[in-house]
Amino acid sequence: MAKAKKSQPIEETKGPVVYVGPGFRDSILSTFAIFAEGIPAEFKDDPVYKHLFVSPDKLNEARAEVGRKGTALNTFYQKALEQHEKGANK
Repeated sequence: MAKAKKSQPIEETKGPVVYVGPGFRDSILSTFAIFAEGIPAEFKDDPVYKHLFVSPDKLNEARAEVGRKGTALNTFYQKALEQHEKGANK
């Protein structure tokens, strides 16, 4: 039986990506927002946010992983919330 693949962050992409992290009113980030040109420059090198962008074909997997406690995407989601509350990301 084949082992299920974990969703991987997008390292470099020129095509569309979907943001699966938390949405914030004071940011361009909105849950499930689509960015046609890949990860926005201000988040490309961020150690937390860059992992919360997935290719559209991985969206269903990513949604499930974000909701499952203990997964990498769930951990990054929680860290994004903490980081935003502390005012580290605008």
